[in-house]
Amino acid sequence: MILSRSKPAGDSRSGTGSSSAKKNFPELEDFVLKRDYVGALTMLEFLQHEGNTEVWAELWAAWCWFHLGEYRRALDAYRRVRSREQLDERAADHVALDTAVCYFYLGMYKESQEAAEEAPKCALKTRLTFHLAHKLGDEEALMQAHAALRDVPEDQLCLASVHYLRAHYQEAIDVYKKLLLDRRNYMALNVYVALCYYKLDYYDVSQEVLGVYLAHHPTSTVAGNLKACNLFRLYNGKAAETELKQISSDQHTFGQDLVKHNLVVFRNGEGALKVLPELVDVVPEARLNLAGYRLRNREPLEARALLEPLQATSPLHYILRAVVAVRLYNETGEEEQMKLAQQSFHLVGSSASECDTIPGRQCMASSYFLAAQFEEVLVYLNSIKSFFVSDDTFTFNYAQAKVATGFYREAEECLLGIRDENIRTSYTYQACLCRCHVMNRDANLAWEICVKSAGTPDNFALLQLVANDSYRMGQFLVAAKAFHMLDRLDGGPEMWEGLRGAVCGCAQAAAANKPHSAAELRDALSLLRGPRAHPRADHILRPITRWAQQNRIPV
Repeated sequence: MILSRSKPAGDSRSGTGSSSAKKNFPELEDFVLKRDYVGALTMLEFLQHEGNTEVWAELWAAWCWFHLGEYRRALDAYRRVRSREQLDERAADHVALDTAVCYFYLGMYKESQEAAEEAPKCALKTRLTFHLAHKLGDEEALMQAHAALRDVPEDQLCLASVHYLRAHYQEAIDVYKKLLLDRRNYMALNVYVALCYYKLDYYDVSQEVLGVYLAHHPTSTVAGNLKACNLFRLYNGKAAETELKQISSDQHTFGQDLVKHNLVVFRNGEGALKVLPELVDVVPEARLNLAGYRLRNREPLEARALLEPLQATSPLHYILRAVVAVRLYNETGEEEQMKLAQQSFHLVGSSASECDTIPGRQCMASSYFLAAQFEEVLVYLNSIKSFFVSDDTFTFNYAQAKVATGFYREAEECLLGIRDENIRTSYTYQACLCRCHVMNRDANLAWEICVKSAGTPDNFALLQLVANDSYRMGQFLVAAKAFHMLDRLDGGPEMWEGLRGAVCGCAQAAAANKPHSAAELRDALSLLRGPRAHPRADHILRPITRWAQQNRIPV
């Protein structure tokens, strides 16, 4: 990465005389050594204004534009140089390679490859060819360029960067650490190592390595941004935002697009529609984060429209594509969407680079979840649950898998620990909690949930679940109450049959002299009485009442 640091050139000229002014007048080299590229360009423009048309001035201007990150202006300058008639062969070779580099930084990889072919063989061309092969997906050319790399810092840094771009983070770390053993003064390598550890989800290790660099360069934009991202992962968005504000002042022009983007992420999407659209083609993650924002706001079609123009290459892109497919399946019921979601999750979870990461295991768990293989889901979720102690979404998914595999006591504890109101008011949450209460022989708690949900669209489905589960578990009073309510709402024959069976179950429990069975039988029989009682209620009410009186059971 090329960092442009624009600093005003220090000038202590007194201007007291012509000899003094000549002595203190800066040379072009002074600006370059200070990395004051703006000052260097100003001087070059002055020389051109004074009539200097030599090729070296144009070449230095292109070089300065490049180091300021103005790759288009650098490319235009190199083109002007190449159009000159009197340009010696050696200079033409250098300009061809520099032009290729500018094309590369502009993302014009085909043009870069064509320009590089005109340049003679050299170390820089080998490194450029290596990166172009990666960008163009040419594995054969990549291997050839890889074999041509030497054991020198420049080539090894190039190798490490391609490892990083291909998500081979551990391999990149190995290269960087080897370089650091012999070159402790290469302080920036600590930032690269920290970034790799960040990608591997070792945020605390990343923070420790990053501290070595920040101790010497506390105002670094890149390092400060990475530190903020670590704080976001380790703590919360507020801690990250506090750190990022220290490098987001007007004094820092480099990396401001990245800072604006990350502030939106740290604020949980606040200002996303204002900031992210203009950064979609500037910061690579902006498109994906905007798609994620659309998903959170239940806009899967808009999210899909953002993701479709690009071929999925990163784990995050695959994950978002999978989530979009799940949302669309829920809305349309298309089986193709379900297959796409399972394949995308499985692809990330089984990949060599992601299988041992937290997102990778989450993806594999999601793939098995969609396939209803809940025992496998628990294998993966159990391995990472310590990282999501206070994450309600993770806890909810974990609880659902527990319910599906019959671990009702553990599932109930997880569900009761969730605080997110959006989750707690959902039908899936209430259904899972009702089932846990019934299976843990606390059916009365499930009945309370049904009573509270009266009048809502989910009430009928909850009553059906509680009625059938309670009947199976022998908690007949709650089953009778639920079937009685269903009979009033629906009036179907199966509701009456359920109610009749549950009341008979209460009578059977009383005959077995179970605790509290007499009171439960009395409450169950009361459901069969009254002006709105079922027409056939007397067929079971009379014999049970007569039997109860004979056995001195007050009903």
